[in-house]
Amino acid sequence: MNRYKATLILILASSIYIISYPFHKSFIGGLVYSGACASMIGGFADWWGINKLLKKTIPKNKQKIFDGLSNMVSEELLSKETLKKLISKYDTSKLVIELAKNNTEIESIKTILELMIEDNIHKIDNKEVGKSVSNLTLKVIKTIDLHKLLSSIIEISLGTEYEESVYNFIIDELILISQTDNFKNILVRFIFDVRSAYEGESMRKKVIDKFKGNNSNLAIGIQYKIKNYLTNMKKNDNKDRLAIKLWLYEKLQEFKNDSEFKVKVENWKLDFLKNIKVVEHFEMFFENTANKILEVDDIYNVPFIMLKRGLSDLEENTDNQRKIDVFLKDILYKLIDDKHKNVDKIVKENLSKYTDVMLIELIESNVGNDLQLIRINGSLVGGIVGIIIFIIKYSMGV
Repeated sequence: MNRYKATLILILASSIYIISYPFHKSFIGGLVYSGACASMIGGFADWWGINKLLKKTIPKNKQKIFDGLSNMVSEELLSKETLKKLISKYDTSKLVIELAKNNTEIESIKTILELMIEDNIHKIDNKEVGKSVSNLTLKVIKTIDLHKLLSSIIEISLGTEYEESVYNFIIDELILISQTDNFKNILVRFIFDVRSAYEGESMRKKVIDKFKGNNSNLAIGIQYKIKNYLTNMKKNDNKDRLAIKLWLYEKLQEFKNDSEFKVKVENWKLDFLKNIKVVEHFEMFFENTANKILEVDDIYNVPFIMLKRGLSDLEENTDNQRKIDVFLKDILYKLIDDKHKNVDKIVKENLSKYTDVMLIELIESNVGNDLQLIRINGSLVGGIVGIIIFIIKYSMGV
């Protein structure tokens, strides 16, 4: 709009200059003539200057302009300090909460997720996956030294702070077993068999007969003695308990150093792997898993339910909000420090896409009207200055 105004003023000043020339000797004619002349010169000068700026100066200094703009953006508008100061004004935890709560695309995301899961599950070849996983599993198991693994597990188990608790647990279980009716019946049958084995008037028969009471009472008595014996073994300084512990450590060392048994364990492992149908098991596992996933409708909602619960808890817990805010800001500050150098590069890359014509059009579209105001002001100020100069000259008689 200002372009047309400036052009119209220039044409008008030029026309008045031409028309008033025959009368420039008179005071009024000279006044109009001088003002029009100065206005025309000012308008033409500014028009020429602006056109030279746009057509010649800017394209010629395009790289300098781009460097200046990129430096202004990276060092002033988007400097590290400016960005950090801007981030520090906001509670990032609340921004995350609001963003998640007001996200209208969640349902769309849920639908897309459902379609993706179903599509990918249907595309899975259970046989191929089962074969690949089974081959990998067998390969890994074959490389494992099972004898060494078992030795390590036993050694670690015996060397932990829970060792005494494990012994006590085993003893408690043995006590429970020894007091069951099934164990009592075993004892009754054993006592009966022992008594039946010694017949007649032999010395052994007479010794066995000294045990008074029927078989059931004898079995109950044995159960009681077993219970007392095992209860005493729960004491850490019990000699039988210490003897068993020592025996276990000795057996562990024998087990670790038994090369013959190591070979047996390895052979057992290989025989086991040959006989077990690993591929079939994995195929069945993946097929059942896929079917269960498709049958469970809530599987698609689980991530969003968890998100909703997490947001609800976060809204009510200001302490967690503060921790998240500090955590996110630390990440953002570190990101700014590490990646800020790319701002200048990104600005230059985007500016380099502009040709001379595009750059001129960009400048004219943004500051064109302001540039045309220079032409208007040049014409108006020139006209006023011309009139003032004429009056001074006239008053001096020049």
